[in-house]
Amino acid sequence: MDGLAETTQTYWDKYSNLALENIIVFAPKIILALFLLWIGSAIAGRFYKILLKRTTDSKKIDTTIGSVTASLVKYAILIATILAAVSVLGVEIAKIFTVLAAMTLAVGLALQGTMSNVAAGILLMVFRPYKVGDYVEVNGVEGIVDDINIFTTVLRTLDNVKLTLANGDAWRSTIKNFTSQEFRRVDVDFGIDYDDDMDKAIKIIKDTAAKHEHVLRTPDAPWAKVSNLGESSVDIQMRVWCKPEHYWDVMFDLTKSVKEAFDKGGISIPYPHAVEIMGK
Repeated sequence: MDGLAETTQTYWDKYSNLALENIIVFAPKIILALFLLWIGSAIAGRFYKILLKRTTDSKKIDTTIGSVTASLVKYAILIATILAAVSVLGVEIAKIFTVLAAMTLAVGLALQGTMSNVAAGILLMVFRPYKVGDYVEVNGVEGIVDDINIFTTVLRTLDNVKLTLANGDAWRSTIKNFTSQEFRRVDVDFGIDYDDDMDKAIKIIKDTAAKHEHVLRTPDAPWAKVSNLGESSVDIQMRVWCKPEHYWDVMFDLTKSVKEAFDKGGISIPYPHAVEIMGK
């Protein structure tokens, strides 16, 4: 037992001394590496905020391009920081690149969905079917584009709900951009009674629409015609043009204004009637 205890003490002294020496040697390197990571992440975040603010405020730089550029600069600084921290620990950068090259194929196969999102993100940035600030319908959902990055597109709905879409899903879907054009048409249907004067109703609709401050006369003046003969009403469709940002105001305002004008002009808006026949 004495021999075993002596042997154990000998190994303990030997390896504890080695461990202590290694700690003394590597502790400064580890501290320096952690310090570099902290400084690098802080610089990356700072650069991201500065670039994003300047590109957003600049009228010469597209907001989408600015957001993507800021993200790329941030990730580039973080990668450079990680490589610097690893090199401080004594690992050769060339070996790191060799390992990364060997892992690329395996990672690519494992993250096919993620890589497709990256590819789709690049295509969205090149062809730009929408940009930050546009009101769009993407993959069946509508909202204002808040952010576009390498992996996702972020939408904000009209009721202030945040939606995050994978770029791959966005690119493969039908994209409707409601604000990309200079003008947008507003269509509103009104139903009048069969006994009412259709021409008078059409004139009321046109005159009311022409008075609205946001209704334009280009590309066309306010338009209204009979569109359908319904079961209980003669349907008249109104078409007017406005700026995309005024679409909702024009639609809601004219719906109310035309109804009020109909009331003053003696035009009635009928409602379906149910006739009950009682048998004997």
